[in-house]
Amino acid sequence: MINFIYKIIISFLVVSISFNSFSQDSIEYLEPQFNLSPDYYQKRYKETDLLYKIVDNWGNGFDELYGTRNMRTILHGVAYRGGANNYYHKTAKRNNSNPMPNDGVRNLCKEGFSSSIYLYRKNWETAPVLDTCKCVNDSKNVLKYDQFDYFDDQHVYEMLEIVYKSAIDSTIGPVYLHCWNGWHASGFISAIILKQFCGMSDLDATSYWDLGTDGANTSPRYNKIRERIKNFKPYSEFILKDSLQNRICPPMPTVIDKSQLHITIEHLVIVPEAIPINTVLILDHVKFLPNKTTLVNPNANEDLQNVIKALAKSPDLKLEIGGHTDRSGNEATNKTLSKNRAKYVYDYLIKQGISSSKLTYRGYGSSKPAYTNKTKRGRAANRRIEIKVLMKKEESSDKLVDEKEDAFDNKQNASLKDLFDKKIGESLLLNHVVFEPNMFTINDTNTVQVDSLFELMKYNASLKIEIMGYTDQSGIEDKNITLSVNRAKAVYDRLIELGIAEERLYFSGCGSENPIAPNTYRWGRDLNRRIEIVLLEK
Repeated sequence: MINFIYKIIISFLVVSISFNSFSQDSIEYLEPQFNLSPDYYQKRYKETDLLYKIVDNWGNGFDELYGTRNMRTILHGVAYRGGANNYYHKTAKRNNSNPMPNDGVRNLCKEGFSSSIYLYRKNWETAPVLDTCKCVNDSKNVLKYDQFDYFDDQHVYEMLEIVYKSAIDSTIGPVYLHCWNGWHASGFISAIILKQFCGMSDLDATSYWDLGTDGANTSPRYNKIRERIKNFKPYSEFILKDSLQNRICPPMPTVIDKSQLHITIEHLVIVPEAIPINTVLILDHVKFLPNKTTLVNPNANEDLQNVIKALAKSPDLKLEIGGHTDRSGNEATNKTLSKNRAKYVYDYLIKQGISSSKLTYRGYGSSKPAYTNKTKRGRAANRRIEIKVLMKKEESSDKLVDEKEDAFDNKQNASLKDLFDKKIGESLLLNHVVFEPNMFTINDTNTVQVDSLFELMKYNASLKIEIMGYTDQSGIEDKNITLSVNRAKAVYDRLIELGIAEERLYFSGCGSENPIAPNTYRWGRDLNRRIEIVLLEK
């Protein structure tokens, strides 16, 4: 009897092993029914823009992706961001600070994802590192689950390499990069990816990070993340072709909820049309020590220099300088201390040539904390200066950026005669010398202003200039440099042809550096393909 039972058990194990082997082998030979292209994923997940959620905060919205949370596209069919649905999971609840649950990993595998990346370290030892499954297109898929540190530059490089390979190789599925909630760490690496592969500007990338936190962006510690995003420089080895970039890069939403943004003084310099009246901007880099009312080396303070630039750029701009303290000490002392801090900044700006008619100042004491006073970091952040926009040129604020050519920069309204008002070394934009993408020839429109420049130089024989060519941020930078040189040389050759002596002219190409408009938008790229004239002698 015992031998009989033993034989049954052995037979059952053999059948089970054979069945599992057969199932696995059968997956090996499955032929895919269709290609998992970026277009397929965009249609399948109904991806509209960078902030559209495929899966919501509770892990709902797309059953085949259950186990993920706050899932959003970064690059169509290439990279996605989000969290891990642990705390809100319907059946297998656990602490939020964990990697993905098993069904999340399995569902990503079934959806054709090639890898998932956990951006934190906590509890990583509980995560499966591989999953093999039958994919949605009836092929075999293997998903690799890795852990990378979002705060490690080398890890960031390796993640970009993984995303790059997914973008250029149609046989490699998408990548899911996730933290716990789908807000901070996944937002950081997403912003880096968008700068690397879609040419997103520094300000647009930091604004995207803020919007993606669903309002959880008020702690002063997040300024370090914003600085890392702004300071990131794309790697030349991971640049995508324009055609692929245009195919996989989603847009931002048409209308931006600015209440969710961390708007800085830099926005007031670069996109003043997007900042409504009564907006309050914290000068993050203006920091006072306890009981102090002066700053060390204000001339090197980037926020103060941006205030000066904003006031110089916008003649109608009027600001209130607000001083603040933490809650240490009594309120009467704090009120005086905060007023003296505001007056210090006010006096500094006046010394830099800003008219007093454009400035007021006020001390608020500790009555309006921006951060918690319970921590040392929070108290330090509350010893601050804020700028309130009291008056400015009336413009539409329905969008973060007004997509009109005349709404971005008054450089394009410059006249050639303004060259005489420039100091040696300053530049003037030739606003009517425009180029189509990848082109450097002078056409009928270009010729008119170039011929006018010739007339100006003809009757002012002492003028010497350098002609500087620029491109937008599309394409590889080495090619952009060559293209920008050719654009400058086309203007140079035309002036030589008309009769200007060679020794009065120089030309150079700057590639895509120093953009005067956001490369995220078509109108911005059009403006960045430009010629500027630098005054050398007059």
